[in-house]
Formats: sequence, C-alpha cells, structure tokens
Amino acid sequence: MRTVSKTKLFLLIFLLPILGIAQSSGAKKTASPRAAKATSSKEAPSTPPPVLLPSKEEIETGLKRTFGYDPAITWTIYDIRPAAIPGLVDVLVSMNKQNPVHLYVSPSTPYAVAGEMIPFGPNPYAPEREKLKAADGPTQGAAKPVIEIVEFSDLECPHCKKAAPILDKLVTDFPQVQLTFQQFPLPATMHPWALKAAEYADCAAQQKKDVFWKYIDSIFDNQGSIAAATADDKLKELATATGLDATKLAACAAEPDTEARVNKSLKFGQSLDVNQTPTVFINGRRVLGIGDIPYEQLKTLVQFEIDHAGR
Repeated sequence: MRTVSKTKLFLLIFLLPILGIAQSSGAKKTASPRAAKATSSKEAPSTPPPVLLPSKEEIETGLKRTFGYDPAITWTIYDIRPAAIPGLVDVLVSMNKQNPVHLYVSPSTPYAVAGEMIPFGPNPYAPEREKLKAADGPTQGAAKPVIEIVEFSDLECPHCKKAAPILDKLVTDFPQVQLTFQQFPLPATMHPWALKAAEYADCAAQQKKDVFWKYIDSIFDNQGSIAAATADDKLKELATATGLDATKLAACAAEPDTEARVNKSLKFGQSLDVNQTPTVFINGRRVLGIGDIPYEQLKTLVQFEIDHAGR
C-alpha cells in the first residue's frame, strides 16, 4: 500500500504538462454556470471571457496519460468547476482514496498545478465569514461571541475524535468564543455508519441541547465498538447512558426531516469547499488537521483572530 506522502509526490507530477487535450481534443466542452450568463454587447470590454470547462473524459485522459504507467494508482474525480482565479478550472480529485485535492487546470495551456488556493489580502476571510452566518448546528460557548469557530465533523472519523477535546478546551480557555458543530458525514464507502450517527446526534440536539455534546463525545469514545450492522442498538445504548430517551431518539432518526437536516448541513459544508473532516473555521479562517497542531500554537491563532475580529 502506498503512503499518503507518496501520493502527494505523485501529485507533483501534475506540474508537468498533462492536459494538452484541453487544446487539441475535439470533445464537447461545457460552459460553467457562471459563464452561462453570456456577456452582452453593453458590457465593459474588460469583462473576462467565460471559462470553458474541460469534460470529465478530458480530465480522465490527462490523468491516465500521467499515471497510467502504474496500475496501483487510482483516482476519483469529484467536481469540475470554475476556480476563484479567473481563467482557471478547479478539479477536485482523490488519489488512492486519500483526501481530495485541488487540481487547478489552465484550459488554454497544457499546464495544471496541484495544491491549495489560499485566501489573501487585508480581509481575506470575509467571504467565508459571510457564508458561515448560515451555520445552524448546536453551539457552546459565548452567547455573544467576539469570533466564531465552526466545525464540520464526522462522528466515525478518528481525526474528529482527536479534535473534539481540543476544541472544547479552546472554548473554555477563550470565553469570548462560540463553537458551532455542523454534521458532515463522509460517504458510506468510507464511513459506513457515519450518516446514521449524524441523524441520531441531530435528534439528540432536538431532544436535549445541553446533552448533545455529551452524546457525541460518547460516540467518539466508542467508535471502535460501533459497526454498521449494529449501529442502531449501540447508538440507542449510548443515548440511554447520557440521559436521552433512546426510543424517541431512534424514531426521530428515522424521520425524513432528520435526514433532510443532515443533508442540509452536508451541502452547507460543500458550499464552503469542505472535503475532509474535521474542517474548522476560526473567524472564517480554514484550519485543517487541528488535532495535530500544538495546542499553544492554536491558542496563539485563536487570540490572533480575536484581535482581528471581523477582518
């Protein structure tokens, strides 16, 4: 089995010209939704031309041409969309079933760059903060926060389990901060019982908001004893142990409205380009791998964002 670091090494090959097909292929190209609003003759000459998105088949061809020499390398293309920087296309792709990465393709040239595009400028996180106003998950901490921390989490995710006590401690150490928990269960192919756990947890918040945090902590603590086939029984057992009505909780978890709320949170995360868990936003700043960051460094980051609240 190949390691993550080697997968990242494979991705560096993307710096080589892999998508000459974007210039030469006769395959039909699809205009982006934004490009569908065609420029009119009355628009300013400086209006950038619409970006033509390469087809999935074209991206597949480029990937095969670069990585086809090794049958052990696999990939899944999740999305093809206009990038935040005009003229580039953002391709979200997972290599060897690892966390998805961004491939920024230049359709007019035979080049692509793999990596993350970062916010930049005097107020770089304002767009994310604006979107995060829609966060509606359970909260803890300040009622009128100076800054907000929003976490997108998967209850079957071991990295989320590691992050939970760290985030709780940040809320304790910074009473001017509020933490919001958003459900983001990963696909069943990766985490088979994550969606069911998210539905139970959503209902726990509906039933007793003050018990929600205790309930999800109990799920994290018992990840190793939960399986897809027996998830209902175990989740009800944990509910009873934390003071919830397990029968009512199970009935609520089976309701279509509950699945709809979880899917709404999932789509909300996707609108913020969340593609791995946990993904945490601190005053709009995206922080990944929070469980692996030294705590004193995290405290410095939180204080820095408090000092720059709203900026």
